[in-house]
Amino acid sequence: MRELLQGLFAKLQGMRGFNGLTEMGAVDWAIVGGLFLVLVCTLVFCQRFVKSTADFLAANRCAGRYLLSITGGIASIGAISIVANFQQYYVAGFSPIWWTFLSGPLGLIIAITGWVSYRFRETRCLTKAQFFEVRYSRKFRIFTGILGWLSGILNYGIFPAVSVKFFIYFCRLPETFQFLGLTFSTYVCLLLFAISMGVIFAIFGGQIAIMLTDFLQGIFCNVAFLLLMIFLVVQYDWNSIFETLLQHNQANPNQSLFNPFETTSIKSFNIWFFLMGFAMTIMHSGSWQGSSGYAAAAKSAHEAKMSGFLGTWRSLVQTALLIFIPICAVVFFNNPDTADAARGLNDVLSTMDEQSASQARVPLFLNYILPVGFIGIFAAVMFAAMLSTDDTYMHSWGSIFIQDVILPFRKTPFTEKQHIWLLRGSIIFVGVFAFFFSWLWKETEYILLYFQITGAIFTGGAGAVIIGGLYSRTGTTLGAWVAMILGSGLALASIVFQKLWPIWFGKDFPFDGQILAFVVSIFGFFSYFIVSWLDRKINRIKPFNLDRMLHRGEYDTSNEHVEAWSAGRIWRILGLTNEFTLFDRILFFASIIWTLTWTAVFCTGLVGHYVLHWDAMVWLKIWRFYVMFAFFLGIGTTIWFLIAGFRDIGRLFKTLATDERNYADNGQVIDGKNAGE
Repeated sequence: MRELLQGLFAKLQGMRGFNGLTEMGAVDWAIVGGLFLVLVCTLVFCQRFVKSTADFLAANRCAGRYLLSITGGIASIGAISIVANFQQYYVAGFSPIWWTFLSGPLGLIIAITGWVSYRFRETRCLTKAQFFEVRYSRKFRIFTGILGWLSGILNYGIFPAVSVKFFIYFCRLPETFQFLGLTFSTYVCLLLFAISMGVIFAIFGGQIAIMLTDFLQGIFCNVAFLLLMIFLVVQYDWNSIFETLLQHNQANPNQSLFNPFETTSIKSFNIWFFLMGFAMTIMHSGSWQGSSGYAAAAKSAHEAKMSGFLGTWRSLVQTALLIFIPICAVVFFNNPDTADAARGLNDVLSTMDEQSASQARVPLFLNYILPVGFIGIFAAVMFAAMLSTDDTYMHSWGSIFIQDVILPFRKTPFTEKQHIWLLRGSIIFVGVFAFFFSWLWKETEYILLYFQITGAIFTGGAGAVIIGGLYSRTGTTLGAWVAMILGSGLALASIVFQKLWPIWFGKDFPFDGQILAFVVSIFGFFSYFIVSWLDRKINRIKPFNLDRMLHRGEYDTSNEHVEAWSAGRIWRILGLTNEFTLFDRILFFASIIWTLTWTAVFCTGLVGHYVLHWDAMVWLKIWRFYVMFAFFLGIGTTIWFLIAGFRDIGRLFKTLATDERNYADNGQVIDGKNAGE
């Protein structure tokens, strides 16, 4: 079978000549164009269902778990995230996956408890800042709205730049082109096209169109991941991978790409990067609002929780592919058998600056090895990932500005038409900002590190404010103000120092974005709880009524807490509530078994390294098993999500077609309650 597939792929490679880096052919462009045409038709179809502000912002809260899991997954991965993962895995190898085994129980606890997501959905708020007004004050909502919006658009600002650079590298597009006798920059024109597509998809159909188009893109990407994985597994046998990684390990001490305990010399992506990341996973849960529409779109809090469980199974093939591609690239650039080809690609990379070269390395490798059709498939995957993230983020940051900065000043609500057009105008502004920011900003560090420090402008204080507000009756408004001001101030100061330090001292700032974001978050949490405690003692502030805010007990006016069985005390301690159906419970225990299995592998690895002193081949065989097991299991989960996802789509449109809209549900807060309640 392997020989048959190798022969087929060789013929496909022969169709394009396979003489090095090439431009995309007609078949490849047809694949990308076909996907784009399907998405445009879907966008046109979805427009008819947008009848209210809640439709535009949160799909009228009608989304099922599979729809949320698939669409949220593709919206969060994005073209920029794929490139960022290529950067990380090329530098750090399999080690990042190893540390996720350690974080497995943490992720399981977050999923079981519905940490932050469950309670936020119970508030029935459309944005985090709306929740801040309910929990704290209107002035605090406006302040956090501005802060979250600023953090978000700065964070999003490099998304189009990285995505467009990928297409220039991967598709081998020229730097400039001639049209009507004039010379145009390919980079600037592609920026304009990419951002325009994101704006159009976000403004015409709102969250409904975003969810449906993201769903189709997510399904396409899952199938494409399977095909690409088959190609790479056939082309790169594990013996060659083992040999190359062993040679790399000998030539680069303490920079192992397969033994996670020998990575101390790897800059940025070492053990401390991941340990700080685990801590921030808890502290920042739910604080990032890049996909705020999805956070509010679930048809119930329980569906939001279950979508978290499903995320583990949805991403199996995606995770396997995103780690396997950079590993194959490492083999390509370091194996003597491909030295001549690698030399040619390195010559191209040598003409770029350091950050551009790190982003272009894996895309150029893919352009070199992929045959006709597969180049188009991967380009379509990246186009889908780019568009799904762009429309989601523009929708979120544009909505947040109107909902949390403009709306609180209104004493009388906007009409539905006025409100939706204001949201559209704000989304267009985000697109304009992203265009000029991507055009003018110069990247100086890895993408993931830039994400952390720009995100910390908001999350540095918001994590404490959200968690304290949802889970504590004793957090106060003063504590929230201090945490947000301190967190954002430290984050902004960090960005300024990173830029000015090389000018002042002639060398890079000594701390990267991950360290700075972690320190900012710690200060935010300590300030929130210490100041709240002092505020309560001095001003004798009464405990906050959480039940009313969370619509529990006598305040449950929507009847969303549907009991599917009677959970005993032990089950409730484990996180199984009365809302879990039989299938939910099966999924619950399957997720536990999956997570604990890999946690056991992590513990075994600790013993193997420090006690048994495993040799290199043991580690390499573990990674071979992990990648191939995730790949084969992912085939089944892809089919499962395909069927269940289309079922959720049908239910979504059935509800949208028959549901009576609550036009007062526009995101305003009246007398401490959401408008329309």
